[in-house]
Amino acid sequence: MRDLPIVEIGIREVSVYCELADFAYRHIDRQGGQSAEQTFFFVHSFLAHCSTVARLLWSAEIAGHARGRTIAQMLDLPGGYHIDDDSVREMLEHYDRRLARGLAARGEVGKLLDGTLGDRDAFEEEFSVFLRHYDPSVDTLTLMEEELNLQRLASEIADIAARANAWLGENAVLAERPATPSIPPRHSRES
Repeated sequence: MRDLPIVEIGIREVSVYCELADFAYRHIDRQGGQSAEQTFFFVHSFLAHCSTVARLLWSAEIAGHARGRTIAQMLDLPGGYHIDDDSVREMLEHYDRRLARGLAARGEVGKLLDGTLGDRDAFEEEFSVFLRHYDPSVDTLTLMEEELNLQRLASEIADIAARANAWLGENAVLAERPATPSIPPRHSRES
């Protein structure tokens, strides 16, 4: 019995989570046809999948099986990626810390703004704090007063997916990942 090719599986997982992130990103409504809950469902799904990609790309655990090279190094990711920025990775992976520190640092909070959509200026008041805000016109999420451009992150995810898939095309030894079966649409009980 041979050892599992951990690096290949890690790169396959990068590819899978990039697909999931792309799916969520494409379903964020920018035209106002979704409720705030639906919009934030897809925004947070996108961010959760991006966070998993980031953890896989720079995993010391996986690098231990690849002569010390991270998946990011094996995929030859260029410098300056937003997903590799410490503050962005902190935002994605440690929201709990950011929440506690952000609120503690604010001191006085007049109004907590959560789940708002649209131009920030339309909501902002003195001492207001944007816990969670999305402006579809500029594709920007604000979490605890920090902004994150989702389009830039989505572009990086697309590039990472292409690099992962190219690596798999050249190096994979495992059988190709089976296609995910499509989920049939839900049928109404009334029909």
